[in-house]
Amino acid sequence: MSPLAAAVLAVGALAMVDLVLTVGVVRRLREHSDLLRQVSVPAAALPGGMSGIAAVGTPVPSFTAGPSDSPVTDRDLTDGALVAFFSPTCEPCRDRLPGFVARYADRPEEARQVLAVVVDESHSSHGPGMPGADTGSMAAALAAVVPTVQESYDGPVTTAFAARAFPSCVRVGNGPDGGLVVTEVGRWPQAPVAAR
Repeated sequence: MSPLAAAVLAVGALAMVDLVLTVGVVRRLREHSDLLRQVSVPAAALPGGMSGIAAVGTPVPSFTAGPSDSPVTDRDLTDGALVAFFSPTCEPCRDRLPGFVARYADRPEEARQVLAVVVDESHSSHGPGMPGADTGSMAAALAAVVPTVQESYDGPVTTAFAARAFPSCVRVGNGPDGGLVVTEVGRWPQAPVAAR
């Protein structure tokens, strides 16, 4: 075999090894991307000391949100109420939505103790939202089972709870002075388990 033929054969073998390794790397990247899409980082566990939601013990300031004919205020929240923040621009929010809705669909007494907040980040000052995100349909799905407010990133409820990470949730309770305080962060209610 001539040296030229041997060199071509060696380069071809090296190219095949490179192709196999590249396919393996691409496959692993896809697996990691899928896993990352499924992960919802709790707001309280953001890196670098960032806070994605008000901390336990934080007093809840007064707020009024929603339409003027049926506003929601901080006085509507009672001891043990859950406030959940969703955004259609985040995939974990869209993934969590069906289970959250199913949880309260047949539990009207529990649903009255919940306030869902749909945050439209598409025109926020912190950056553009995801194209095609449908705030209205997410709000409608939630409003069918729990009291729901739809607001901008700097809306009154989002600001009152310093919500900057989505999905996020807090429970509130009565503080020592009689006002509401955050009593729990990041504990989502369990979705119902289908009967077999």
